[in-house]
Amino acid sequence: MNKEDYKKYQENLSKIKEILKYENDLRKVFAENQLQTIRKGLETMESQMEKLAKDEQVQASGQDKSTVKGVTDIFLNVAVNQPMIPISRDLTLNYLLLTFNWNLALGKRPDIEQNIKAVQGIVRGEMTIVDAINTLKALLERAKSLTQYTPPAFELSKHYLESLKKGTVAEGEKEVPKKKEEKPEEKESKEKKRKRRKRKKKK
Repeated sequence: MNKEDYKKYQENLSKIKEILKYENDLRKVFAENQLQTIRKGLETMESQMEKLAKDEQVQASGQDKSTVKGVTDIFLNVAVNQPMIPISRDLTLNYLLLTFNWNLALGKRPDIEQNIKAVQGIVRGEMTIVDAINTLKALLERAKSLTQYTPPAFELSKHYLESLKKGTVAEGEKEVPKKKEEKPEEKESKEKKRKRRKRKKKK
C-alpha cells in the first residue's frame, strides 16, 4: 500500500470510528448484537490492513471473511427494511468503502462485493429521491411566494388596460380630432348658396 492509499485508508477509518461513538443514535437503527458484529468486523479489517500497509504477510481466514460478510448482511437488511437516517447512511457508506478495499486486497469474496454494491445502490438511490423531494419542496415554497407577489410591471399593465376601458389616451399618443357632423339646416343653406353662385355666373 503506497502513502497516498494509506492516507485515504486512515481518513476512511477515522470517519468510521468517529461515527461509532454516537452509540445512542446508532441504537435507533441497529440492535446491540449488530453493533457488536460491526465493531468486530472493523477490528478484523483494521488489523489486517495495517499489516498490509507495512508490507507484512497477512491472510484473511475463513472466519474473518464470514465475520465481514455478516456485517454486509446487516447493512443490507437495514437498507432494505428501514428508512435511512443521516448517521446510518454515513456509517454505511464509509464502512462499506473500507470493506470493499479490504475484500479487494484480502477477502476476495464475490458475495461480499455483491452485498456492498446492492447496499450502495439502495442508499444512493434513496439519497437521490430525498434530494429530489427537498428540491420540489423548495420549488413549491417559491411558487407560493410568487403567487402572493404581483410584479410592478404587471400593475402598470393593469392600469393601462383600465385607462383604455375608460376611453382615455395613453401618454405619447395624439388624439385624432373627429369630423364635425353637419346639421340638416346647415346642409340646406350651403346648397342654396351654391345654386345662387351658379345663377350669377350664367348672367
